[in-house]
Amino acid sequence: MHLGIKNIIKICAFIPLLLSPFWIVRLLLLLSIKELTIDNPVNYLFYAVRFDLKAMVIWYAPLFIILGAGLFIKHKWWENVSRFVFLLLYLGALVFGLISVFYYPISKSIAGVEIFQMIQGQSYIIIFGYMAEYWWSTLLVLVVLYGVRLLDERLKVDLNSRSAVVFCFVSLMILGLIARGSFKLKPLNLLDAYSALESQEAVSAITPIYVLIESVGKSEIQYTAYISDSAMQVELAKDDLVYSNLDYQKPNICIILLESFGKEYTSLNDANRPSYTPFLDSMMSVSMNFTNAYANGLRSMDAVASIYTGIPCLMKQPFIGSLYTQSNIESIPEALSKEGYFCSFYHAADELSMGFKPFLMANGLEQYVAKQQYPIDDDFDGKWGIFDEPFLQFFKNKLSNQQQPWCSGIFTISSHHPYTVPAQHQDLPKGTAEIHQAIGYTDRSLRAFFESARHEDWFANTIFIITADHTSINETYEHQGYRSKYGVPLLIYSKLMPAGISDEVKQHIDIFPTVKQLAGISKQVAMGRSLLDKKSHSAIHYDGSIYTYTDDSFCLQWDGTSKYKLFAYKKDKVDASDLASMHHIKGDQMLHELKIGLQKYNYRLLNNKFN
Repeated sequence: MHLGIKNIIKICAFIPLLLSPFWIVRLLLLLSIKELTIDNPVNYLFYAVRFDLKAMVIWYAPLFIILGAGLFIKHKWWENVSRFVFLLLYLGALVFGLISVFYYPISKSIAGVEIFQMIQGQSYIIIFGYMAEYWWSTLLVLVVLYGVRLLDERLKVDLNSRSAVVFCFVSLMILGLIARGSFKLKPLNLLDAYSALESQEAVSAITPIYVLIESVGKSEIQYTAYISDSAMQVELAKDDLVYSNLDYQKPNICIILLESFGKEYTSLNDANRPSYTPFLDSMMSVSMNFTNAYANGLRSMDAVASIYTGIPCLMKQPFIGSLYTQSNIESIPEALSKEGYFCSFYHAADELSMGFKPFLMANGLEQYVAKQQYPIDDDFDGKWGIFDEPFLQFFKNKLSNQQQPWCSGIFTISSHHPYTVPAQHQDLPKGTAEIHQAIGYTDRSLRAFFESARHEDWFANTIFIITADHTSINETYEHQGYRSKYGVPLLIYSKLMPAGISDEVKQHIDIFPTVKQLAGISKQVAMGRSLLDKKSHSAIHYDGSIYTYTDDSFCLQWDGTSKYKLFAYKKDKVDASDLASMHHIKGDQMLHELKIGLQKYNYRLLNNKFN
């Protein structure tokens, strides 16, 4: 069949149409990442276009299979099937891309298949609440689809013609080769972007659909042997810990987990910014205050797993909901119940939220209390759960009726998006980001809790561990790097323990062995180290693309290849000066330690060896 010039032009216009949802999403992503600067636009576009092309070739493959079949199925209804599949795939790319735009400020990463784990169990109120808040995105989708329909009618491309199919297949093959990098053995991948671009440039260059494609059907972890099996057994034995018993008579242990409470919002910020947490700041002065502490993940699910089981987030998917939750893991409730502790957990959100309840109950928790068990409907924030102040008072009253000794945790919610603050607390400073007033409200609620709890009989024999699940909106450049975006407050407060300040590196997985030591468990197996342990500590993170390994002097960033970056982060607050060439001996040592940590983690998961 002869392919005329006009038809070629029409089909050529069809390919940019396929790419348009990727471009729309990237534009919105660029607008949503504050402080983003593109130093080399040509290099940026080179990678952005390649990721778009590669994603397009894979994403629309079902469409072109159907178009090819249309050469043999000569019916009008098959053409309608083709157009329906095109609209479905187009709409899917646009909607998922928009979800990634909303997800990025919370997670600091582009969403993959794990986003479906995140929304599992969420109430319709929350889901529809997000849709209502981002109403403009629904309008955008409708406008774009209407524009696509008009363009389709104007082009009048016969998608089922032989000429159209042949031309599109040939075009896609050429574009796919361009995206892949010609005939190179090593195709384009995420690490290429992170190696060639700055972190935030790389995030905006990578098409969300590409991340989704890469994460679907992939093994959650891959075992790489950096050291021999015999050497691995030696390293595993180092996690067999023995701690001296403390002079406590079965103290109560209260774990307070503050939603989205980044270090940046407190007096610990590194940018000389105002603090929105006057009460928490005052608590730091009378507590064991760990000023160089980090969450092990960027999601609430990561925090609960890290704190309650000592398992960090070193895979793309959250540990909660992964294949490995069925492993023979030990948890705080399981360990402390053997010591006579009553273990409970309070979360002001829906009881099915984030999968916390089934995860904790399956691992020894005796009581899980959520929004459904809270008696006063008027304290509901309308979207997420119960406001912090009344729920913390509810928590305090419940603690007074619990069998002692107890180990109880509470997870606040008011500083979670959409950052709703009750009318009577609107006097709090609004700050410069939408989260700041909500942070202030949670801080005020925490003050009311402690002022009330001090009068309870159990207070004097209780040890409080206070931290945040993760950071959220990072306004300042100092808190947008790979390491600093994990920075959270961490303190231990008790009349039983002395106050003090430590700038040693600590992380969430250190809470697990700490709680067990406080409860009198001397022998234990843990990937972290007790917060009371004065030996050298470190912190490890993985955001889905970059591994970060921090010790008391340097921070190493590694993309999984032979290259790494090294920063003296205490002096270099913004990780501006890469010292890898200057301190290559230190860097190589840290990389070796990081690799051992990754191998141990993967070995324990794959072989069910966490206790």
